[in-house]
Amino acid sequence: MKDNVIYSRINEHIQENFWMYVVSIFCLCTGVVLGIYSVKYMGSIDKNDLTSYINGFTSSFKDNGIQYKAIFFQTLKNNLPFIAAMWFLGLTMVGLPVIIILDLIKGFTLGFTISFMINSIGFNGIWVSLVGIIPQNIIYIPCILFTSVVAMQFSLELLKDRGTKKWTSNIGMRISGYSITFIIASLFMILGFFIESYVTPNLIKLLF
Repeated sequence: MKDNVIYSRINEHIQENFWMYVVSIFCLCTGVVLGIYSVKYMGSIDKNDLTSYINGFTSSFKDNGIQYKAIFFQTLKNNLPFIAAMWFLGLTMVGLPVIIILDLIKGFTLGFTISFMINSIGFNGIWVSLVGIIPQNIIYIPCILFTSVVAMQFSLELLKDRGTKKWTSNIGMRISGYSITFIIASLFMILGFFIESYVTPNLIKLLF
């Protein structure tokens, strides 16, 4: 019964915000495509610098071992500000275009990283992408799409209800519910942080 309730709520949420999900997915995919093509037009100096960095990064796994805590905290540093920015933009009433831009940037980063790995280290780059990038993003991407839509929905609702009694009467409760939703999404993302910090480094180490 509980599973059916959760499924119904998720299905209802997606149906109510279908076009927002379409926009978010489109922006994310557009960013991926732009990231892939940007690698193609990179200068040789930039490519060599990034390739040297990747080689040094993988070599450090062999020489110094895997610094799990350092990777975990870097992962937090890379991702939590993104979620925090989404949360804040949803409260601004004019954050919709910036949320869309953040989706583009996230897609660009993903597309660029995968494309560069394959372009710089060839066949091994495919495996690095499969074991080092894709696993955590299976969790990250749904969470990002979800938080993007929730932020856009909240921003539009505030804009629509601005200046009305409805806006002022229960704004505290609405912001609390909105914030709890983001906290839950962040908790789901923590699973991705652990995968990126403790699982994928060992998988990458097996490849080199």
